[in-house]
Amino acid sequence: MDEVVLERLGDFLRRTPGGAEGEKMVWAFERAFGVAAVDRELLGHLLAATVCLVAADEGSTPRTVLEAFFRRSVSDSRWREVYKPLFD
Repeated sequence: MDEVVLERLGDFLRRTPGGAEGEKMVWAFERAFGVAAVDRELLGHLLAATVCLVAADEGSTPRTVLEAFFRRSVSDSRWREVYKPLFD
């Protein structure tokens, strides 16, 4: 993952959803890109650790957290049409 992808993704997130939420997502992606730069295999570990922290914070379980995110996620076709090209 490179700076061009991060810049393109950042521009998009600052527009959609924009505002504070967009800036928080940009911040999170910057950290994830940093982890990926060290070792892409760490991304799965980062995901698992983050899900566990959210579950502990919410007093739920990792499965509950993932199911909630799944329900809110974009469709596969929207991912392919809108979001995936931002990473290419």
